Amino acid sequence: MAKKHKKPETKRAPTKRELSRWQRQQRLQRLITLIGVAFLAIIVGFIGFGYYTDHIKPISQPVLQVNNRTFDLGYYTKALGIYSFGSDSSSIPFFVDMTIDRLETGELVKQRATDLGVTVSDDEVKTLIDRLGLPNDQVTKDVISKEMLVGKAVNEYFGADVPTSCEQAKVEAIFVASKKTAEEITAKLATSGNFTALAMQYSEEPITRQRGGDLGWLFKGYSELLLGDLGKSAIEEIAFSTQPQTLSQPVYDESISKRKGYWIVEVLEKDEQKGVHARGILLNTEEKAEEIRGKLQRGEDFATLVRNNSLHEQTKQLDGDLGWIQQSSWYRKDIPMEDLVKAVSQLELGTISEPILDSGAETPGGYWLVRVLEKDTKEMDKDIRDNIKSKSFEAWLDEQKANSKIDNLLDEEKKGWAIARVRKNVEQQRQPK
Repeated sequence: MAKKHKKPETKRAPTKRELSRWQRQQRLQRLITLIGVAFLAIIVGFIGFGYYTDHIKPISQPVLQVNNRTFDLGYYTKALGIYSFGSDSSSIPFFVDMTIDRLETGELVKQRATDLGVTVSDDEVKTLIDRLGLPNDQVTKDVISKEMLVGKAVNEYFGADVPTSCEQAKVEAIFVASKKTAEEITAKLATSGNFTALAMQYSEEPITRQRGGDLGWLFKGYSELLLGDLGKSAIEEIAFSTQPQTLSQPVYDESISKRKGYWIVEVLEKDEQKGVHARGILLNTEEKAEEIRGKLQRGEDFATLVRNNSLHEQTKQLDGDLGWIQQSSWYRKDIPMEDLVKAVSQLELGTISEPILDSGAETPGGYWLVRVLEKDTKEMDKDIRDNIKSKSFEAWLDEQKANSKIDNLLDEEKKGWAIARVRKNVEQQRQPK
């Protein structure tokens, strides 16, 4: 019996309504998928942007420019880690400013290394890095090589000119405002006066006053390096031209400033309510004040003498006019001058005053009294030689800074970023493995 063949079922074509619904579902599914992908991309992008903003972008920000070399925050952060290596994380902020200073110094020395005649080999750098236990990366090599260049510059270039021995003088000194005072002190010393006590009482120069006149051993040719501003004065010249166990004559020195001056005042008007209207000239020594007073008494023009001699800038352009003393405010711009106000108030109309002491005005010049105790040509000890080398290098460095284009861009935000990263590295290194 023949088999019956089933007729294949014919699929019914979807209606327009069914097709439309199916297409809508497909589009909706694709839309949902796209939205999901886009949302995921946004999330990933947001996280990536945050990481870039917090971790990548700051690294490239400049923190220091030294002529044609720019250092970014990434370099600085690694350098901070090197200079603070071995320190507790809480101590890292103490190295922040020191690190930027060392980078500046090292780069200036590197840029002038040829002139200084100093070099450092790769082997020298590697040996020191290994000995210190530092990571052997490019920043570390750069930092360490510059530190070695600085050390060689100080010891080899600047140290080459420092003698092992030189002429020395053991010195005591007093600086006073007037020749008259210097002569009074000389008389006291001649009758067994105590130099230390007299220096502490009379010296107008702070170092000699604080030390009771004792300057110890001066090294000929190196006073300025070792004594700073005091070394720029005539003190070395006087010391090495004076015989041992001898007190010098009073020697005038214009280079030292002191808190003392002398006024010559003329009273112009008096009023019971306003007080005293006066004009004055501020001089630096009692002798100069007496000289100007004599010229005024001989009829020379007050305004001309003010313009040519007065050291008080607030009244110099006013021909010395002090105004009405009890009402004027010019003297309050200085240290209050009650002694001057009191002295002027007691003067008669038209009177030219005696020199009036003003212990608040800063004026240049005075007189040295120098006593040389010993003289000898002898060896310098190592500490003195090292000090001279360091001071010579510092003077050279100041000159280089003045002649270089240096821009420090390390602000508080960048400091905080670098500190946080170095602290994180320190803490990670200390975690048990």
